Amino acid sequence: MTARGGSKGLPGKNLRLLAGKPLIAYTIDAAVASGAFDRLVLSTDDADIATVARTLGCAVPFTRPAELARDETPHLPVVQHAVRWLDEHERYRPDAVMILQPTSPLRQPQHISEAVALLERSGADSVVGVGRAGSLSPNADRFDRRLR
Repeated sequence: MTARGGSKGLPGKNLRLLAGKPLIAYTIDAAVASGAFDRLVLSTDDADIATVARTLGCAVPFTRPAELARDETPHLPVVQHAVRWLDEHERYRPDAVMILQPTSPLRQPQHISEAVALLERSGADSVVGVGRAGSLSPNADRFDRRLR
């Protein structure tokens, strides 16, 4: 999982309450309920996010460096840092890695399980979950017609 503390668009978004729960809780709960992981690890630069994640059953064995917590930082170096840190400090080498972002609170445990099953079944190097661009947009039909 990845969760930065410094959001410019919505400060503190990962800990903001949504229906009484911190946003990050939805992702952690879905990941745990999926049963797909032998370990759930969070990469964050924020101590408050780390504390909440730990109380919800997520490991936070390191703090993400500030240079990997900028608005423009892509996910790849963040994941590379996490995997390298786990290898160097714990000799833990995962067979696969899944990026779960707290900003997708509607993700269900079965979505995670289905993604893992697809990865295993297909023999692909990676699987990316996406939704229709207009699935939550009132202009979805107009957008879909332009893509055809």
